[in-house]
Amino acid sequence: MPDPSGSDEERAASPGAASPVGHPRLVLMVVGLGTFLGAAQGSTVNLALPDIGRDLGIAIDLTGWVVSAFLLAVTVFLLVAGRAGDLLGHRRVYLVGQVLFGVASVGAGLCGDIWMLIAARLAQGAGGAMVMATSPALLTTSFPPSQRGRALGMLATATYTGLTLGPPIGGWVVSQWSWRWVFFLNLPVALLITVLGWLYLPRAGRRQGLHFDWGGAVTLVVGLPLLLVGLAQGGRWGWGSWLTIACAAAGASLLVLFVGLQLRSTSPLLDFVLFRSRVFTGAVLSALGNYVALFIPIILLPFYLIEALGVTPSRAGLLLSAQPLMMALVASPAGRLSDRIGSRGLATGGLVVLACGLAGLSTLGADSSVLSVAAWLAVMGLGTGIFISPNSSALMGSAPRAQQGVAGGVMAVARSLGMIVGVAAATSIFVAAGGHTGRGWVAADFAAMKVALLVAMVVCILSALAAALRGGQRQRGCDTSAT
Repeated sequence: MPDPSGSDEERAASPGAASPVGHPRLVLMVVGLGTFLGAAQGSTVNLALPDIGRDLGIAIDLTGWVVSAFLLAVTVFLLVAGRAGDLLGHRRVYLVGQVLFGVASVGAGLCGDIWMLIAARLAQGAGGAMVMATSPALLTTSFPPSQRGRALGMLATATYTGLTLGPPIGGWVVSQWSWRWVFFLNLPVALLITVLGWLYLPRAGRRQGLHFDWGGAVTLVVGLPLLLVGLAQGGRWGWGSWLTIACAAAGASLLVLFVGLQLRSTSPLLDFVLFRSRVFTGAVLSALGNYVALFIPIILLPFYLIEALGVTPSRAGLLLSAQPLMMALVASPAGRLSDRIGSRGLATGGLVVLACGLAGLSTLGADSSVLSVAAWLAVMGLGTGIFISPNSSALMGSAPRAQQGVAGGVMAVARSLGMIVGVAAATSIFVAAGGHTGRGWVAADFAAMKVALLVAMVVCILSALAAALRGGQRQRGCDTSAT
């Protein structure tokens, strides 16, 4: 059967291109399974946060770092992993990431205090970055442009299936055993994916004549965490404290140096020429805003359901699965539709629907029914499902084939950076507005959650504008744009 990614001559002419080993559908199976694992693990950890907080004796602002540490490591290492994939082969980097993720999961389950848990989550994030950065590249180099939206839609379906099953599984695991088993169960799945990836993922040779940008890597890996930690902890330390100012200033300075190094490098981690495309830039900005808006309720709702409404963790998991279940149902059809009609309208419309769901969630209170929570979550899932696949297809389709790893890294950076900003915004706004956790909720707590959800709605509306104004026209199943 011919390989749909192109002729043998085309592959030979493209250094580092995927070899004909492995059928595209097998590549999709392996990558989709890995994506499913990462999504399920993330959603189970979110649900376990109240139990982790009680077991380790910590408040919500520190508990949030169980999520933020993973996202921080992912954000920091994504561009590094994407560039390494372009140079060394996406398959090689993907498999190393799976192994690291599995080993770090065991470390997280064995931890004795919050700082050990955060360290293990950082290691998990580094492995996750390798997987996230190379997954879209493995798909887009294995499928032709006319099937790109469909393939990325199937990947999104795997993501949201994991997000759907993660909360009820996590709630059951936490109720029956403990939150530690949320991490232990990752190891056998990671090992299975590693074996399947070794057998079926396409091999690629090293690209010659290019080098890894170590200066850019160091300034990014040090500068971005300093900036994000300063922003995330500003509410706890005080925005005028020397520690907040020092972290933010040092991080910003190193990132400015990173940009300068990238502009002068002959083999940069991030080629800023990509951002000359309005489609690429608009897709990145709208993805960033989507995940900021999405993660504010994802962090707050477990506390609302368990502490305010008295729902058990297992039942809360079932309720929270309404959102990713709707995403799973919608993402693949939306990807196929974007191959036919283009992505801009779908991406914009999806964000508008998400904003409506956030507005509905902001009306919840002490007397709200669990069915109303599930209904508004389903509306959010519908909007996000419509948005993700078309936007991802536009982003990846606007990047050259030789920079698919970098483009995948940028896409994942937008996702993880949006998540970490969403986590920080959720906890900071909730606390600043007078909210508290670790007890039954009072009127001030409900009011604080409403403020945070309305902020998320505004971010979502701004993201819809970015999607609508990015331009681009349909051509052979994908969106393109002049630079």
